[in-house]
Order: sequence, then structure tokens, then C-alpha cells
Amino acid sequence: MKFKVLSSIIFLFVIFHAQANQLKHFFNYEPNSELVSINVDSLIERSLADTITKTKKTLPKTGFISKTELEELLKNGQIKVSSITPVNDVENSNSDSTAQKNGTDKIDSLVLLANPFFIELVYNGLTNKDKIISKTDFKTLLYGKKIENKEQTPEEIIADLRKNARDEITRKSASVYIMTFNELPDPNINRVRIISKKPITNIEFENEDETPVKTKRLVIKNPQVGPWQYKLSSQAQFSESVISPNWYQGGNSNLAVLGILSGQLTYDDKKSIQWDNFAEWRMGFNSVSGDTIHWLSTNDDILRINSKLGVKAGGNFFYSGSVDFSTQFFNSYKGINSYTLKAAFLAPVRLNIGVGMDYKYEKILSVLVSPISYKYIYVNPVVEAVTGKAIDPNLFGIKTGQNVLSEIGSSFKVTYSKQLTKEIQLDSRFSFYTNYQKVEIDWEIVANMAINRFLSTRISVNPRYDNTVIEKDGSPAKIQFKEFLSVGFSHKFL
Repeated sequence: MKFKVLSSIIFLFVIFHAQANQLKHFFNYEPNSELVSINVDSLIERSLADTITKTKKTLPKTGFISKTELEELLKNGQIKVSSITPVNDVENSNSDSTAQKNGTDKIDSLVLLANPFFIELVYNGLTNKDKIISKTDFKTLLYGKKIENKEQTPEEIIADLRKNARDEITRKSASVYIMTFNELPDPNINRVRIISKKPITNIEFENEDETPVKTKRLVIKNPQVGPWQYKLSSQAQFSESVISPNWYQGGNSNLAVLGILSGQLTYDDKKSIQWDNFAEWRMGFNSVSGDTIHWLSTNDDILRINSKLGVKAGGNFFYSGSVDFSTQFFNSYKGINSYTLKAAFLAPVRLNIGVGMDYKYEKILSVLVSPISYKYIYVNPVVEAVTGKAIDPNLFGIKTGQNVLSEIGSSFKVTYSKQLTKEIQLDSRFSFYTNYQKVEIDWEIVANMAINRFLSTRISVNPRYDNTVIEKDGSPAKIQFKEFLSVGFSHKFL
């Protein structure tokens, strides 16, 4: 029993001794060695000086050399122990030839100048030599490690010094490292690569269900680049309400239909002449339950043609002349179950001619001031002969017994048109005319709001004031008002 305990103690002692030797080797300590402070900068400066001056480091002919210089020369590998001759034998030995033979290795200056400690440090990790060996080598423990005296070149000495310095920093001042080696950017990212493969010319796509894909050719119209430009659109708006006769709240059924055709033709030579032409025809009808005389009544009926020619005066100003023509086609009555005719075919016919100065801002705004403006109104007398019903000319400022109004005055017109959003188009027309005694003001605001490619909503507001109307009772003129809200189909030809 005692023998087994003794054997175990001896075995543990051997293992502990082996591990202690490995730890000593890891920290670069030898049992009988002394700590030596190495000045790395001094060694690099001495070696660099040798490289620049191209002089060989040799022993003095006298044979006298200090211990410090001898240790540096041995450390640098410039001399060997065998090349050192005792002081008494200096005169008998050829120290110059020995020094030249062992000190002729040239050192590359780039190796000495490329000192990585002049830049920020990057941790590369410990070498295999510095890592602790976990497995015990009993052969080395028994026979000892064979020390080989290997001659090193100056480059190898510099590399070892730098590695040892890094290892010392790793052990004592690891905080000076800014990052590890694996955090450095990949240099291959910025490498120029030449594409040697041929480009792909034919690409075919296949669906997973192998069903054919229905495609439709996209038609893109060529832009108009000439001086002439045109636009054409059509709209069919409607509104309806159906109420049964026994509806508990009462009410009347109603149906309203509105059709609009409009076109625009413009000429612009981009130099001095601009010619704007606009035409519109609106036809609106409605049916109201309770009207026993008329199946349909006219609520909007107008044919309007405007033409304006301008010659550039300077900047955005043009000398302009304008012509406005308007009339209607269908009979219009005063109200439900009424025989009083208020308008008919070519009754009335309105014509306004003005000459003045026009200010244009791009294609959005136009302000025309006409100091001289001619107003003409005509009521067709044939209507009374055909229908047997007369139209009161006083509604248009014409005296009783006459069918024509012709006078000179001044006018002021403002036209505004802008695409507010992709879906909303706003158009506004304001006209003011005076014969220096009475005035006629008409303002029409139209907003077209697109729902999709074919459906749209239209809102029209038209306030009007005309005190040229001759009232039989002498009462003053009142503001007139008309408003439409409808939803329907629309199509633009351009």
C-alpha cells in the first residue's frame, strides 16, 4: 500500500515538472538566463545606417571591442563566435577578411522602413510557438530539447524582434489594438474584374403552370412637334332617381342626361404668333315626374366657339384680337307645365369681338383686356312663325319690337386651365363686359375628376349677373346661378 502511494506521488511530481518546463518555455524564460532589455529602434537604426552607407561592420584591427558592441554584432548575426580571435592573437589573424566574409549580407531598406508600429495596430493572434501545448512530450522531458544554433539573416532578426514586440503588447497592453485581423475589409472587393463571358441575348420566361401569358401591345403616340396641336374629348354624364308613387316620404322621379363634345386647336410658331381656337357643344336634358306637357326639358344647351389671335409684343404680352360666338339648338321653357318659351334655335345668337392686350403665363393663365369691344345679339324671328310662340327679346337686353342688339363697350376676360393632379383638371372662364352704363358678368368653373380611364365626375358652377336685361316691372337685376354634378363616361382622343 505504501509503495502504491509513493509511486503515485512520484508520477504526479514528474507530470508537474513537465508542465512547469512547458510554461517556462511559453514565457520565453530559461532557468539560467538573465532578462535582457533590447532597444529595437537602436538596432534598426544601426542596420539601416549600414544599408545606406554601404559599409561593412567589422571588428577593429586592434582587436579591442566593447562587450555591448560584441553582443549587438552577435545578435545581428554579422559575426560568429568562431570569427572572434583572442586579444593576443589579433596581430596574427586577418580580422578584416573575416569581418568582410561574415558581414557582406545586404539588408533591404524597405524591410527596415516598413515598420508596422508606425500605424494603428491590428491583432493577428499568437503563433503556434507561443501557444501552450496541452499534450506532454515525455521524450523531450526525458532526453531534453536539442538546441540548434541557426544563423539568421538581418531580415529574420527584424521579423523576430517585431513578433516579440507584438507578443509583449498582446500580454501586457492588448488595449492598443484597434481591431482584429478578421475585421479588416476584404481587399478583393475593390479588385477590377474583366467580364470575359458573352452577354445574354435571348431570355425566355416560363410560368410554373405552363399556361400562356396574354400580352397586349402598348401603343405610344408620337408627341406633336409641329406648330399645330389639337385636343378632342367627349363626355356622357347622367344622374337618376326613381321614386315609386306610394313612397312613404313622397317625392318625384328624376332623370338627367348631359352630353359634351369639346375640341381645341392651337397654332404656335414659338416666335411671335399664337392662335388659340376652342369649341364646345353641351346638351343637357331632364325629365321630372309631374310634368304633363314636356317629356324632356332642356337644362343646358349651348354651342360656343372662341378664337383668339396674338402677335407677340414682348415678354408674355401679345397684341390680340378675339371673337366669341355662342347659340343654342333646342327649345327651352320657363318651368314645369309651362308654355313660355325662353330660348330656341338661333335665338339668341351672341357675338363678341374685342381688340386689346393679352398677358399669357405659359399655358395656364390668359388675361385679355379689350378697351374696344363689340357686342352683337340676334333673336331669330322665324321661331315665332314656326312654333307660334314668341321669345321675349327683353331677356337679352333688346327693346320690344326689335330682334338685334349692337353696341360698343369694353371687355375683360380671364382664362385659367391647369391639371391640379393626375386625376383633377380645373378650367375657369371669367368674362366682364360693360357698355359704360350696364354690365354683364359671367363666370364658369368646371372641375373634371377622373375615376379611371373611362369614368369621370364633373362639377360645373356658373354664377352670372346681367343688368342689361330689361325688366318690365323695373325691378333691379338679380344674380343668376346654375350648377351641375354628374357622373358618367369620358374619352379623350388625344
